[in-house]
Amino acid sequence: VRRGQWVALADISPALRTALVLSEDKRFFEHSGVDWQAVSAAAWANLWNTKTRGASTLTMQLAGLMDEDLKRGSGGRTVLQKIGQTVSAQRLERQWRKDQILEAYLNLVPLKGELVGVDALSRTLFGKAAHGLDAREAAVAAALVRGPNANVRQVTQRACGVLGQMQNAQSP
Repeated sequence: VRRGQWVALADISPALRTALVLSEDKRFFEHSGVDWQAVSAAAWANLWNTKTRGASTLTMQLAGLMDEDLKRGSGGRTVLQKIGQTVSAQRLERQWRKDQILEAYLNLVPLKGELVGVDALSRTLFGKAAHGLDAREAAVAAALVRGPNANVRQVTQRACGVLGQMQNAQSP
């Protein structure tokens, strides 16, 4: 594992913060750790065997990164781990501000192979500090959060989607 330095949220590119939230948890600033709307949509889709995204919020993912017992195994998380992740996320949301949660997530998230955190990724992949990432680089970084070991085609396709979301979010 290669970790970079801990980077304060203020020193992380606004484009990266936006790309990550749009890509991973659109309602991050609205929920209290669990996005019950996404949970119900995922449960409904699973009931009908429809392919869906997971319902894990950034806070739930952070809880999984911080607690060894909640870490995802090769077969995914168990029901008990998901419940534990939900409880931990709600506890985190009561004890931490949203900016603290986002900062910790960006510094602890595994990215591309052995890289952990945005400092390691931005310096290794782009040759610059995390504050210098532009919208395209931020979109690639967000795509790597979703699939750290995805092939180039998958990362490119995902990054283009994230970039489109970013452009739509800026339009009035």
